[in-house]
Amino acid sequence: MSEDMEFFNRFSHMYLHGFKNLSDMFAEPATEHGITLDEFYILYDIAEAKGKIRLMDIAESHGVTRSAISRLIGRLLRKDYLYQEAEDHDRRNKVLKLTPEGARIEHAVFTELVLRNRQWRQSFSLDKQYQTLDLVEEFMDKFVNEDAGKPAQKASYADLKRAEA
Repeated sequence: MSEDMEFFNRFSHMYLHGFKNLSDMFAEPATEHGITLDEFYILYDIAEAKGKIRLMDIAESHGVTRSAISRLIGRLLRKDYLYQEAEDHDRRNKVLKLTPEGARIEHAVFTELVLRNRQWRQSFSLDKQYQTLDLVEEFMDKFVNEDAGKPAQKASYADLKRAEA
């Protein structure tokens, strides 16, 4: 039973003091620009889209309902960070596009997140960062994600390194 208590206490401490602080720290560049991290990821998805991107595409890639994404997109529309353009063949189908201000905000937040990651590398190497991500992804895939127990679809850092060689 002491092993169980030790694990529970360490996990609880990590959750209460680590994961929450990490989440807040990662979200900080977005909140400094008046958006949430989820709103940033919508702007990022639109900026990085190869071709047309619609509300349903973002909902699917984020693994949430269309109504949840619709609320976030509504806030971004009101802030004038994006706009919708009807498709010619089906006017009900709306393509999402960034406004110049939305593109500026997306770029600023993305740049700050990349700079933070570069600072982390000074004391936590890129290899170690990827090892940590691989381990967390494995844990999430086995125990947390909707498809828990199914093999991950993502390439691991080791796979990426092998592909580069």
